[in-house]
Amino acid sequence: MSTIKPINTYQSLKIHSPLAESSELYLRQLKALLDKSTEETTRTIAFRFDLRFPVGYKGDDTKVITKFFESLKAIIKAKENKTLRQGGRVYPNRLKYAWVRENGGAEKDHFHVVIILNKDAFYALGNFKSTKANLAKRIKKAWCSALLCKTDNSGGLVHYAKKGVYILDKNSLSFNSIYGDLYYRISYFAKKRTKVYGTGVRSFGCSR
Repeated sequence: MSTIKPINTYQSLKIHSPLAESSELYLRQLKALLDKSTEETTRTIAFRFDLRFPVGYKGDDTKVITKFFESLKAIIKAKENKTLRQGGRVYPNRLKYAWVRENGGAEKDHFHVVIILNKDAFYALGNFKSTKANLAKRIKKAWCSALLCKTDNSGGLVHYAKKGVYILDKNSLSFNSIYGDLYYRISYFAKKRTKVYGTGVRSFGCSR
C-alpha cells in the first residue's frame, strides 16, 4: 500500500513543517511580509531572535510584544533624528516584523521574532559586548522597556539565533536562494503544534 507523502512546500517554497501541520493563513502573511519588504527597498536585511521573560516575571504579558515593537520603533526613530542633527544621511526605513508566541513545555511562554529593515540603514546587529550603541543593544533596550525591567538585569532575555541574519539584494544572483532560505526559516512561525491557544492571548502577529 502506497503512503501519501506530506506536502512540504507553500507556493513552491520549502516550509519547515508539513503543510497540513501549518497555518496557511500565517504562511500567506509571512510571504506577503517578505514580498512587501523586498519591493520597498533594493537591499533588505532580516534578523531572527527570541525574546524571553525573566524568571518569576509577574507583569501583564498580554500586550508586552506590542509594547516591544512600539519601543523599538521609537528607539530607531531617535537614532535617525540624532543622525540628522549631526548632519548625517538617513535612509528610508520602516520596521517590519513577524512574531509567534510559543510554549514548548517551558515554564514561561517565549517569542520567536524576525525584524526586517533597510540594509542601507542597518547592516548588522553589532558587537554584543560593545558599550557603543548598536542594533543588538537597541533590541535589548526595547524588550526591557516592554518588560519594565532594568537593562543591566537583562542577561539571557534576548537570544540571537545562529546564522540568523539574512541579506536580500534584488540585484544579486543569490536573491531567490536567500529568499527561500529566509522563508523556510520563518515558516516555522506557522507551525500549529506549539502555539498558545485558548488563553485569550494572541499567538501570532505580522506587520502590514
